[in-house]
Amino acid sequence: MHSLGFGFAYTKRYINIMKLLKIIALFLLLFSINTALFGQSKSEQIKAIRQEFTNINNTTTLKKVKLENEEFLGSMTDGGGILTGYYETGIIRKIHQWVGLSNGIEIKEYYFQNGSLIFVYEKFNAFVYDSKKEQFDQSKTERTFEGRYYFNNQKLIDYVTTGHNRFEDDSIDPEKTLLKEANDYFNLLNKKK
Repeated sequence: MHSLGFGFAYTKRYINIMKLLKIIALFLLLFSINTALFGQSKSEQIKAIRQEFTNINNTTTLKKVKLENEEFLGSMTDGGGILTGYYETGIIRKIHQWVGLSNGIEIKEYYFQNGSLIFVYEKFNAFVYDSKKEQFDQSKTERTFEGRYYFNNQKLIDYVTTGHNRFEDDSIDPEKTLLKEANDYFNLLNKKK
């Protein structure tokens, strides 16, 4: 009878260990599924976006489509503007916008992977004001704004800005605004393509 009690305790301990191992295995399985479903961490995604940014800018065989001034601007600006789409085998890879304003130069770049927006870079170089002449010196600029916006699956995952920007007003959603701009410019360029 004594040996039966020992065997029962041993079997019970064995069953508890097996239950614990099953729980650990289930946890590891769920963790690996979670990683597979949700992919890379944000820092890994940003690293991959930066690599794709570099790849796009290093590609010398992209086909250009250009729009000037009123072809993409609602109204003519002081310095005019150019919108250039860069295509690889008919698929958009980059859109570059240059607009000359009375107080500086605005540049926006939209980067795409498989037709989906992954990155937006924008900057504003303001003309330096000459107080002696009481006017802007259009031969000199200083960077007053710079922004980097990272997207994954049409969602803004991170951004970094310096200087005053158009998204300081909380009522303006950077994700919606940038996705809409990229889509609008893409459609305009495709009409000319």
